[in-house]
Amino acid sequence: MAKVAPMIRHQINLGFAFVLIMALLTIFAVVEWKVKPDLIAQRQERININQHALLDLLDAKLGQIELLTSTMALAGTTLPKDEALFRTTFPEILNNHGDPAIAGGGIWPEPNMFKQGVERRSFFWGRAGESMVYYDDYNHPEGKGYHNESWYKAGHGAPIDRCHWSNAYIDPFTKAPMITCTVPMKDDERFVGVATVDMRLAGIADILSRYGKENGGYVFALDANNKTISFPKSAIKFQPYRHTLRTMDELKQQLPWLQQAFKTSQELTESKMITIKNDGIFSEAAYVHLIKYPQTGWVIGLAVPKSKMTAAADNMGLFLMIAIGGLLLVVGMIATITARKLLDKIQQTAQQIWELIEGETTEELTIGNINEVGELRQAVNAYGEKLKSLLRRLEAIQDELVQSEKLSSLGSLVAGIAHELNTPIGNARMSSTSILDTKQEFVHKLEQPITRDDLDLFLTHVDEGARIVERNMSRASQLIRAFKQLAVDQTSDMRREFDLHHLINEVHLSLRPTLQRTSHHLDVDIPEAIQLNSYPGALTQTLINLINNALVHAFTQKDQGHIHIQATKDTEGLAHITVCDNGTGMTPEVQKRIFDPFYTTRLGQGGSGLGLHITFNLVTGILGGRIEVQSEPNHGSCFTITIPLIAPERALPNS
Repeated sequence: MAKVAPMIRHQINLGFAFVLIMALLTIFAVVEWKVKPDLIAQRQERININQHALLDLLDAKLGQIELLTSTMALAGTTLPKDEALFRTTFPEILNNHGDPAIAGGGIWPEPNMFKQGVERRSFFWGRAGESMVYYDDYNHPEGKGYHNESWYKAGHGAPIDRCHWSNAYIDPFTKAPMITCTVPMKDDERFVGVATVDMRLAGIADILSRYGKENGGYVFALDANNKTISFPKSAIKFQPYRHTLRTMDELKQQLPWLQQAFKTSQELTESKMITIKNDGIFSEAAYVHLIKYPQTGWVIGLAVPKSKMTAAADNMGLFLMIAIGGLLLVVGMIATITARKLLDKIQQTAQQIWELIEGETTEELTIGNINEVGELRQAVNAYGEKLKSLLRRLEAIQDELVQSEKLSSLGSLVAGIAHELNTPIGNARMSSTSILDTKQEFVHKLEQPITRDDLDLFLTHVDEGARIVERNMSRASQLIRAFKQLAVDQTSDMRREFDLHHLINEVHLSLRPTLQRTSHHLDVDIPEAIQLNSYPGALTQTLINLINNALVHAFTQKDQGHIHIQATKDTEGLAHITVCDNGTGMTPEVQKRIFDPFYTTRLGQGGSGLGLHITFNLVTGILGGRIEVQSEPNHGSCFTITIPLIAPERALPNS
């Protein structure tokens, strides 16, 4: 039976929807797998460029301090060692026109280098508003001095043309984060002291914070000693009285999502981009670009939300989906309207064809305009005439084919029954002859006196012979009765009540001669409580066809096959009969065609290809049921017949 397919108009609608969905999915896939990665890579490259631009900005900012410190170091080396001159000259240089980034600085000579016999003679100024104020604390005799300070000791090995930057710290007096630039002072390669400039980090932190906002994210920065120079203040509790800078360990606790970034910063040499799954500030995934500032050993990290990185790709994907989706929608609507007009004409033609079929009239289709549809109707009219003649011919030979198949199987039964009857009749004849011979011998013995033993022996022979005759004649009678019933059923379309157990046993008995000529075995398992009001001839023909089909096709590669027939009934008034074999089985391709007329796998070897076709028609037509097959190659086949216990009424031939 052909599978019911959706109408073409529905297929067009589904096809258009499929094309639209596939186009959108393609756009989505291209955006996700090509456009978005490329745009992210471009954005990352832009961020990398911006990071290097930031380093250039820091170079410029720190370079001013380096130049100022180098100027002070040169002046401290070349100026006459006059205390009044130093105290009037250096404040103006250090003030640098009121630059607020400069917190202070000074000249720090080696012992006995400013004046012989004077160990501590430094000059230090600190900012007070727009001017510099001199402090003499480091020169106090009871103070700790300055020669052992880390920033001073760093000047011993530092190059004269380059600033040595200290780690970040909080000034104990101003409570402001700052760093110190140290440049050594040398006289003919002899170390004579250092010049320092203290730079506030507030300006650097502002630059970094502004840079993070410009890129849609935030910035954190650590010095070489893992102290924080800049951090996202919105995520960290403000502590106004801190005396030390925050450490990286503190940031790990307060910004746990950046732990991977902090870990990477410890091994960083130049720059690296990492991904974090859930940023606590953005509440989404983010990219973190880390870069190392070689001048000071700082690590600067820029965190940008992933949505910011992919916003352009998302917008592009949405635009493409709207633009292409809208275009496809317009094109699809135009194509759908055009297709529907054509389909309406085709449907009208199909309706006229069905009217011809149902009305069984000779009226031809209306041609109308000679276009594709008109040519289709012309072809249908011509083909219809040919089909009508073929149908008349098929109707004429259909009954002949069915009757021929019935008589063919009946002829096989006749030959088998005749062969089977020879055995009991021959046995009965031999037994009767033996009785006659015994009787003649006993008559001769009567001419003389006989003993009691002679009489008993005669009676025993006669009794055994009579029993043999009776048993064989009973067997012959049983065969003849079963054959007669089957013959009557197969040669008529009579409906009657019958017991399924007895009917299948009669089929088994009739096929026994055929089975005995093979090494195959038929096993019947039918309960006795299944009563049917149906057509025994059609059911008998069906079972014989299925058994013969197994004998002919199933056991071509098997010496001893087994056929099993069983039946059940359900509560819905249906009987289920299964005929299974353990033969070679069938491929799915063969199963699809076994009920087709004239289809056989033994073409040219005696197979007509009508047996299972007639079986299908008998089951689905006369018996009002259905037949199904389950089979696998090398695992046998199983036919299941499902028929109602009370068959549907059939129309009489003359109605």
